[in-house]
Amino acid sequence: MLETHLIFFGCWMVYYALHSFLAADAVKAKMPLSAQVYRLLYGFVSGVLLIYIIILGAVQPTFFVITPGSNTKVVALSLTVVGVFVVKRAFRNYSFREFMGFKKEANSQLKTDGLQARMRHPLYSGTILIVIGFVFFSPTMINLTTLISMLVYLPVGIWLEEKKLIKIFGQAYENYRKEVPALFPNPFKRK
Repeated sequence: MLETHLIFFGCWMVYYALHSFLAADAVKAKMPLSAQVYRLLYGFVSGVLLIYIIILGAVQPTFFVITPGSNTKVVALSLTVVGVFVVKRAFRNYSFREFMGFKKEANSQLKTDGLQARMRHPLYSGTILIVIGFVFFSPTMINLTTLISMLVYLPVGIWLEEKKLIKIFGQAYENYRKEVPALFPNPFKRK
């Protein structure tokens, strides 16, 4: 059964690598598509592959890492609700239609207000909380593998994303990066 989980981990790593590859400016520049069409295609491919991996995980034989109980369900629900709230609030600074490619991207500005004033990547933060919540809800090895793969990839994904943001916003992003933590706000820092 260990092989199943290692293969599943590998599937996630391939997904993340493909996701980052297709998001690279060098790849986008070589495509004979408008930015909006490329964004739509990118979102579609990413969504289909994500659904495939989730379904693949759902049908794999696995085992419980811990026995779920009412306490784990409360923790799961709490983390998931907070995660969804964070993702929803993070999107206040962005156009969901632009993000998905349904609308042409406007000139981008560095967003440093709202949740982005407390953390640079609230969409990642919310997703982490949702996935941890899901692991508590159904503490199987396959779900734990999903969480571990995400935590392995995130530093790479953040690094690649921030390289792009530095290229776009220059010193303004460098200053922002020095002031604001990446994923979780510093509870001891006063704003």
